[in-house]
Amino acid sequence: MTDDDGVHRRDVLKASGAVAALGLGGGGFFQTLVEDDTGRSNPGIDSYVGQNDVIQTVCSPNCRGKCPIDVHVRDGQVKKIEPHPPEDEQYKRACVLGLSHTQRVYDPTRLKYPMKRADWSPDEPNPEGRGPDAEFERVSWDEALDLVADKMQSLKTDHGAESVLFHEGSGNYGQTGKSFKRLASLFGATQSAWGIDTNVGRGFNRVTGVGAFLPPTNEAEDWENANTIIVWGSDIFSSQFQMDASKILDAVENGAKLVVIDPVYTTTASKADLWLPVKPGKDVHLALAMMHTVFEDETYDEEFLRKRTTAPALIRKDTGELLKASEIVEDGGEQQVVAVEQGTGSLVELEPETGGPYALFGEFVVDGIECETALTRLRDHVADYAPAKVAEKTGVDAENIRTAIRWLATRGPGGIAPSYALGRYKHGHIFGQTYAMLMGLTGDYGRHGNIHAHHSGGATLAAGDWASPEDADPGPSMFFPEYPDAMIDGDPHKIRGVYSIESNMMGNQFPDRQRFIEAIKSLEMYVVADMHHTDTVQHADIILPVPHWFEQEDISSGWGSHPHLGYRHKVQEPLWETRDDYYAIRGLAERLGFGDRFPETKRDMLRELASRDDAIDFDTLFEQGTQKKQNVPIVKYTDEFPTETGRIKMYDDDAPSEEGVTFDVPRPLEDRTADDYEKADEYPLMFMQKHSRFRIHSQYEMVNWVREINPEPQLDIHPTDAKARGIEDGEYVRVHNDRGEMIVKAKYNEAFQPGLVNTDQGWWSRDFVEGHLNDLTHNEVSEVGQTMAFYDVRVEVEPVPDDVDTDKYEVDNPRGVGAEAPRAGGD
Repeated sequence: MTDDDGVHRRDVLKASGAVAALGLGGGGFFQTLVEDDTGRSNPGIDSYVGQNDVIQTVCSPNCRGKCPIDVHVRDGQVKKIEPHPPEDEQYKRACVLGLSHTQRVYDPTRLKYPMKRADWSPDEPNPEGRGPDAEFERVSWDEALDLVADKMQSLKTDHGAESVLFHEGSGNYGQTGKSFKRLASLFGATQSAWGIDTNVGRGFNRVTGVGAFLPPTNEAEDWENANTIIVWGSDIFSSQFQMDASKILDAVENGAKLVVIDPVYTTTASKADLWLPVKPGKDVHLALAMMHTVFEDETYDEEFLRKRTTAPALIRKDTGELLKASEIVEDGGEQQVVAVEQGTGSLVELEPETGGPYALFGEFVVDGIECETALTRLRDHVADYAPAKVAEKTGVDAENIRTAIRWLATRGPGGIAPSYALGRYKHGHIFGQTYAMLMGLTGDYGRHGNIHAHHSGGATLAAGDWASPEDADPGPSMFFPEYPDAMIDGDPHKIRGVYSIESNMMGNQFPDRQRFIEAIKSLEMYVVADMHHTDTVQHADIILPVPHWFEQEDISSGWGSHPHLGYRHKVQEPLWETRDDYYAIRGLAERLGFGDRFPETKRDMLRELASRDDAIDFDTLFEQGTQKKQNVPIVKYTDEFPTETGRIKMYDDDAPSEEGVTFDVPRPLEDRTADDYEKADEYPLMFMQKHSRFRIHSQYEMVNWVREINPEPQLDIHPTDAKARGIEDGEYVRVHNDRGEMIVKAKYNEAFQPGLVNTDQGWWSRDFVEGHLNDLTHNEVSEVGQTMAFYDVRVEVEPVPDDVDTDKYEVDNPRGVGAEAPRAGGD
């Protein structure tokens, strides 16, 4: 049911019921139970047997969890959080960060009121006033939205609607983004295209026709059927908080072999049957050595290669193009590739999902054209990558390379589960291409027990074209890495105003942070909607305070996690003057002339979106709290592949190229990880920024329970590298390169191989003694991947200079349950 105040009540735990459950009865005994000898209330007992409202909702950060939770509220205050079983109870989940919302919901960094930068006006933006010293003044919601709408309209009139950028991050997995995109489409604004973590998916897509971030993989409930699991570049037991990790352990208990490939000895590596400590950026070399072993052992899946890949397809030696049926057969298909039938030597068009006695290897002459099969071309290409030959380059023992791939190729169904980390090297798209083809060799598609990514596919709400209506005139899209040039130099077009939601990126999480801060200073208006006073908010002109998840109604997707949608019931009314993003979006729509295109209330919008998804019933979802989408396939890749041929490409004759390298077959290409990189001597240490178990990107940075055990940024460094630089364990150090620096405490950590250092990502600028980890990273991307390369970074480390004050964490340290978080503004 729904109370008049809009808060959904699932259950009530009453004091008398609790006492009865204890077998204590009521009356005088209960009175003595809750009062001490002086007649005063005993707060511990009162807390235990008091009255709780229990409201079911969903935790919604970008962590792949999307955990349904029960929130216990007493006297109007959140007291406790615990997991709630979804419709399919095998996906019950929650992590300690999700349980810490009792602190986050009342944290002093929460934004409370709409604010305007004191020295900003639409006509006099005063860009130099943005940043750490900016001061804000409180305004009403009407004032704030009037200012934003008027400036958006004037920019549209003077410079075109595309001069306004609608930037959306991933900080909230609800449906607000659809309304945000709808307004952007109707207005004609530039919209954000992603530029983080898409490298691996793009490479995989070139081979299979599917994949965007990471590719689709079997749902987690099927992983226990895997016989070999290769976790590649993922600390899944540490940074994947939900059930995916437990499903891998289920597979191990069933007898699966677990291989971990990672330059770091992670929590996951400690549980593995075999750990391959690959050097940073050498993953493609390693995967090609695995291919070499499959060919050498002849353990490739012949039936799969003939039926579902282009392995038998003929390649013209003169042009490097696949031989098409139209070239040699009357009325042959222009896109249809051909193979040679063994025994008869006849040419056969390769239809999707059709097997036959096709020759997998060999050279042939067809109508005077010299040809060879795609598999022959691939085998000859990987001949140069024998395990013994790449062992030194990759840092992995040759026999261990062979063992890992032999387990995958010979023990039945299994898979490779990479993370986004492989795509955080500049040319990480090549790895996506390589492992997609490697799994084609072993036939690991479309079977129970196949795994293609370190989190499952999950479910999303299918809303059709609601976010971009047919009669809209949407503006262009812009990748994240393009932002600075567009804002500063007008390339590809000038961005003059930004409206940002669900994102702490531009002031904290984007690489080459100083360049992005410079870009913000070029804007005429920067509007930021957020829950907390983040680094990004500090650069804003207009601040729109968003409620905590417990204070806003929504439907949460289960994308990347589990096959449910979850209803995020409101636990309490929004505190202070915070308003749901939808309130601001609809308010702007009304002011810009699109008010009739948006439902009156958020719930009306959610009901309309749900009505477009035939697999979901709004009322069922609302009442149950979760609903499993029955149309989400447990096993993926059971149909023909959405490529030109309907088959996996084992050779790409229309492949992209960059830096003189063509990716018709996987060819290693490195940037700063290359052994001969021009500045390797000046900056000899590779610098990564691992995901932390203590944060979701930059969320939860402020939680005191977490800060008690993870109080400050540190630099993980191997003792060998530290001692060579005269650095003691626990000493503050200066980490620097040609872009910037940071001052952090050194931590001896033998889990990181020599030559590699790390500072976990997600810290805010206030957490560093000086500088910031993203002052060290760069914004250079590959032409093909268009993905920010956070790990393709080199640094040098030295003891901190004597003139640097490192007393920051000796006083006012925000740690411990009783600590007071430093004031970040917004009051």
